[in-house]
Amino acid sequence: MADHATLGHFLPFLLRRRLQAVLWPDKSGTTRAITVVLLVLAMAYGAGFGLFLNASYLEGVATYLPIMLTGFYAGLLTTALLVDFMPTLRPVTRPLPEHFPVSARQNVVTAFLLDLITLRRITIMAGLLVALGVAPGHASVPGFGLLLLLGAAVLSFNARLLVSMRRWRHPLLLGHALSLALMLWWLAYPEARYTTALGVGMSLLPWLLWAAQLRWVAPQFSARFLPTETEAATGIAQTRLPLEWKVYRSKAWKAMLTGMLMKTGMLVVTALVFVKGTKLTTQGFFYFTFLPVIGFTYANNNLFGFMKSMVANEMLRLGLTRRVLLLYLRLVGPVVLIDCLVSAVALLGLYPASYWPLLWLLPLCAAALMSLGLWGSLYQAQPVAETVEFGNMRKNTSTLMSLLTIAVALSLYFLPWWWARIALAALVAGSAWWPIRQALRNDGALRRRLWHGLHA
Repeated sequence: MADHATLGHFLPFLLRRRLQAVLWPDKSGTTRAITVVLLVLAMAYGAGFGLFLNASYLEGVATYLPIMLTGFYAGLLTTALLVDFMPTLRPVTRPLPEHFPVSARQNVVTAFLLDLITLRRITIMAGLLVALGVAPGHASVPGFGLLLLLGAAVLSFNARLLVSMRRWRHPLLLGHALSLALMLWWLAYPEARYTTALGVGMSLLPWLLWAAQLRWVAPQFSARFLPTETEAATGIAQTRLPLEWKVYRSKAWKAMLTGMLMKTGMLVVTALVFVKGTKLTTQGFFYFTFLPVIGFTYANNNLFGFMKSMVANEMLRLGLTRRVLLLYLRLVGPVVLIDCLVSAVALLGLYPASYWPLLWLLPLCAAALMSLGLWGSLYQAQPVAETVEFGNMRKNTSTLMSLLTIAVALSLYFLPWWWARIALAALVAGSAWWPIRQALRNDGALRRRLWHGLHA
């Protein structure tokens, strides 16, 4: 019965309830007013966007239109993925209970349609549709925006469905990675001859993969393969993390995510605006975002402040031990590695080949900044604000250590001789010998300084 039953009146009822909850919630009149204002603003922005497209024949507008469109499309893709995967993965759950006479495939279809209905997606679609009506002569621009928005939504649902069913090594995950790669390729080369065909392909591939999952994966969309309620609430990926990563994520994810978004955005903007031919017209933003500086100034120069509970517990039991140093290495090492990989991909993909030798700066700077981060975490530790906001992120680390971090990165980037860069990086990295020695000796002065710095 469950294999052949139809949704009947369930699907229209659920879709109507979902639309009502999103567009006309029952919470209060204020919430409804905010929803209406957001829709009106989105439509107003869409009308302005359409007028801007109609004026694309003007010289000033035509110059900046490709850059603006690339940033607009990149923002659509980024927000579509970040909402579903950060700070934790949003799992896909059955919209109807197991005992209802509805097949697993129909549950997947229902879950997908309900997942599409969000206020963010509706407001963006409303703005794009208004732009399409105002500028019908440039229908391809908002049209590709709509395709990218829906394609990213389908890509997100497909990946989250496999993860929710614990299909970590399913072959279709490679297809989803290819789909994301096509979207990024389309964004990276907006003026290529094949951009229209590539845009159609990158928007259709997620739907084809969705149909494949509906055929091969959806029949097993049952309680046996789905997370429990506790796992769904805490995030599936988080349950697989070690304890120290769970604590680090809960304390520092806002700071690190903000830093990574700033880094990526500034790298892209610098490449699009300041790269002229084979030269970079300004170096001020580039060195700061290319080298792994932001993560240290936001969090890792005060790692033990963010990990206060674990470090204080270790010091109460055993004092300063090798475990404290290993905690720093296990957390900061992977974060710096990811930061350097992002910089390397951006440099190879967006910047001229004459700048590729700067890749050798990444390991030098990583070693030097990790040493400074250890100094700051041990000798300049301080409590972290309970509510981490953009305005107080830099206050959660020592100003002295942040200035030293920026100064070392600045020196490594602008020194004209590689032997001087290597010598400076080796000197700063080698200075970590002293705090490591004192921690391994369980030095009393360092232990008291760290304890009082944490206000433990």
